[in-house]
Amino acid sequence: MRRCIALIALALFWLGPAASSREAPPANADAVLKRFFHEVRQLQADFTQLEFDGDGVFRKESIGRLYLSRPGRFRLDYLEPDELLIWANGETLSIFDKELEQVTVYRQAGQLRESAAALLAGDASALENYEVKAAEFEDGLQWFNLASADTEQGSLRLALRGSVPAALEYSDELGSRVRLLLSRLDGDSELDGKLFDPDIPAGVDIFEAAES
Repeated sequence: MRRCIALIALALFWLGPAASSREAPPANADAVLKRFFHEVRQLQADFTQLEFDGDGVFRKESIGRLYLSRPGRFRLDYLEPDELLIWANGETLSIFDKELEQVTVYRQAGQLRESAAALLAGDASALENYEVKAAEFEDGLQWFNLASADTEQGSLRLALRGSVPAALEYSDELGSRVRLLLSRLDGDSELDGKLFDPDIPAGVDIFEAAES
């Protein structure tokens, strides 16, 4: 289940390299990344998630809405083609599958310490879990490669446009890849804290996941 959560919860993507201009990372790339973690406290955006198998074959496209509030809170509303809601309030991670009418609750720290979602919702200390290297500057995006000491956690890439995220990539140890593309970003509107608490309809089955 840990791998499933990693893939769903930003745990995010790959596209083959597009024909585009690439430049060396600017000298202040690290400062730009740190500014994002220090200055952006809340963020909401539309997302498109693209999933590929270990052979690079496209499998699925999903669209939805992302909300995050530092430290440690985020929400993913998958709208199409499957309706799935994920809430993380800093203590628990809840996944609501509307089709199955089922909610599974996990201890957040145990499941997502090194996921892409946890990275985005974390403060600057979240970077301590990774070796961060500025990669290419491409089409106005500054890419960063984030390598975890635990190779079973897979690898992450983050792209910033200015000081806000534009794309995330996640590749697991089996070669499956997911890309999350962000659009219509809003870092100014105040988010209601209730957004990050599970809103579970009556009659839905709730399962407490065992700690791994």
